[in-house]
Amino acid sequence: MNNELTSRIRYLKDTQQLSFRQIARELGLSRHNVSSQYSGICAQKLERGFLLDPYRDLIVSWFKETPSLKSIQIWKRLLERGVDVSENTTANYTFPFRKKKGKTHWPLSFLPGEEAQVDWFFMNHEQLGKLAGFTFILSYSRFAFAHLFNRHSFEFFIEGHINAFAALGGVPLALRYDNLKSVVIKRQPRIYNQAFLDFARFYGFDIRLCNPAAGNEKGRVERLIRSIRETFENTAEHHQTLKSLNQSLYDWIDQKNNTVHRVTQVKPVDRKKDEKLKTLPIGSYHNKLICPPKLPTKTGLIVFDTNSYSVPDYLVRQNITLHVGTEKVEFFDGKGRQVACHPRCFKRYQTIMNPAHRSVKRLSSEAKRERIYALIKNLDEDVFRFLELNGSVGEDPYQTAHAIFKLLKTTSRGMLLSLIREAIKRRTPRLKFIVSALNLEPPQVVETVSPQKQELLLLDYQPRTLDEYDHETTNKDRR
Repeated sequence: MNNELTSRIRYLKDTQQLSFRQIARELGLSRHNVSSQYSGICAQKLERGFLLDPYRDLIVSWFKETPSLKSIQIWKRLLERGVDVSENTTANYTFPFRKKKGKTHWPLSFLPGEEAQVDWFFMNHEQLGKLAGFTFILSYSRFAFAHLFNRHSFEFFIEGHINAFAALGGVPLALRYDNLKSVVIKRQPRIYNQAFLDFARFYGFDIRLCNPAAGNEKGRVERLIRSIRETFENTAEHHQTLKSLNQSLYDWIDQKNNTVHRVTQVKPVDRKKDEKLKTLPIGSYHNKLICPPKLPTKTGLIVFDTNSYSVPDYLVRQNITLHVGTEKVEFFDGKGRQVACHPRCFKRYQTIMNPAHRSVKRLSSEAKRERIYALIKNLDEDVFRFLELNGSVGEDPYQTAHAIFKLLKTTSRGMLLSLIREAIKRRTPRLKFIVSALNLEPPQVVETVSPQKQELLLLDYQPRTLDEYDHETTNKDRR
């Protein structure tokens, strides 16, 4: 009998004056059960036995001989001995005997500079969306590196390695990975990613793969990821840009590298001095994803990663090759000449337009005016805001847009956007601010030269008649 339940039923009945039906409704019991509990005559339930209890010692002896026995094998042995039992009942009864025993892992030790462990982790940010975190840790010193990217595709995987090698000032002898498709495409037979093999050959490191279901083999990087999730991610929402968030992550990693490690009892930054890393190769690795050639759309756009990027009008019928990096997208024609370049957009279904790619020669003056204004206005959100504020200070936004359009032919888009944002920040949304900022040296003023006696400049000229010229000509002829 449940003493706590009986006490509560008696309290509700005697103190609250509730009926058995009301008590049963409140406690979720039957009215008969409530009445029996109140009277103290609730019968004790007899513990139900199992059909296979008489054969328990026999089953235990089988598992002692062969611990890896399966339930179906036990069931067949019981049937041979004349025990009428179902396979499902046998599986349920033998489940405690078939529990997998925990594995004991021996601690792994590494020589200085021998190995580093690499892995991804993912983080959801309210403003920036889903971010991919590249983590890298030296197995001997526990010196760590981490960086956040907008994507986790191959070019970002390579960029993470390049940044890590630069931060370490060298390359370990080997790098250990899990079953990442960027590294190994197939385990049996083992097929590596050809592009990653070229990258490993360039930097001269060995590739080591973890065995399946052996997470302990890269436990150091797993522990680093757990620490990032438990501590750093709590403050990630305070940063609104990826650059600011990465700087905060660098500070967090730097603090961890300068803290005494719980296992080695030495700061990773001090232990790193013993790491024997290989020197970095001369030159830089060309980290570009080269896409197959494709034709632009009829509107002069090329689609990549759901976003549309503009190319010049005259290339509409030509095949264009994309070279995609982590920060920009470059476009090359059939002769290998770069014809366009855009900052890489990580939003989805966006149109990235360069107004200089659109010809306006065949349009009327009014259509040109509207077309140029629309192109410049949609160049960036800050440009749209600048043009709105430009009209409020008494200037013509259409003329300002046309001036910005002309400046794009000689000035980079990034420079103009930076000046426009600075103008908004200083609350001077005028074209003059941009033009004056681009003219780094003010025009030199040429001083006029004049004599000290100003009366010399006052010339009295008496006009002469044509007869005098004729008279002089006649005298010359006589001579």
